[in-house]
Amino acid sequence: MDRRHLVHFLAVVDEGSISAAARRLGLSQPSVSQTIHELERELECTLFTRGRGMSATSNGRALIGPARSALRALDTARWAIEDVSELKSGELDIGSVVNLAVDPLVDLVKRYRARHPGVTIHIRRVHVGARGFDDLARGHVELLLTEYPPAATGYQEVPFGERPLVAVFPPGTPLADRPMRIEELADRDVISAPFPGAIGRAHMNRLLAARGLGNLVPVLETAHRHAVIPLILAGVGGTILHGTEADLAARLGAVVRPLDVSLPTGHALYYRSDELSPAARAFVALVRESTVA
Repeated sequence: MDRRHLVHFLAVVDEGSISAAARRLGLSQPSVSQTIHELERELECTLFTRGRGMSATSNGRALIGPARSALRALDTARWAIEDVSELKSGELDIGSVVNLAVDPLVDLVKRYRARHPGVTIHIRRVHVGARGFDDLARGHVELLLTEYPPAATGYQEVPFGERPLVAVFPPGTPLADRPMRIEELADRDVISAPFPGAIGRAHMNRLLAARGLGNLVPVLETAHRHAVIPLILAGVGGTILHGTEADLAARLGAVVRPLDVSLPTGHALYYRSDELSPAARAFVALVRESTVA
């Protein structure tokens, strides 16, 4: 078994067929098929079920994590004898729960790509809780972005700290050119949006209670993430957003002002305590910079 076997195996796993894997690798289908047969003969087991596509068998699924780890180890060994300070190449496997795949991950990937454009990034969906940490433990991902405090122990962690909040109101809303005080929301039509990227009624009321104010009665409450910004732009009311959601609203014409409060993010980046690839070390360093900033 060599690097070629593992690369071809993972390409078939990721693409779901020999033909798609061959296109990705720039090889002929017979070449990829032969490599898979060689690997199955060497391991004395069937790695894929053949049908309309290629699905990993239980043996194949057991090989996925170790195969990814082995390729990263080979890359690390190669990079150890090369000048890797500029990260001209490499791959990075990041696992993220769904609600963090936009904010903060989009901004982090944007900044990382600006520094290291030669690194290929794979963002994989993971489950919330212990199952996400299983993917990290098995080597399916090298970095894990999920909730804080963690659902498992024994991992290195970089908590994200406080999250700045932004008041977002319909185009043309007269707002003073300064940070908005949270108590000013009480005098305005407000939309409650209880999903990641926005702030629901419960969070708003906790922020108001900290200033000695009563509960807010929103003019509208919705759990439909994609409806919030259109509702704001239509003039229904304003709300509290953060990160990528607030940036998008501003680009579309909404009036935005920073709020004078922040909230704990409730998430962190995790990684195993063993050796990280150069690409992963650079991403961890970027996250640490972000938490300090």
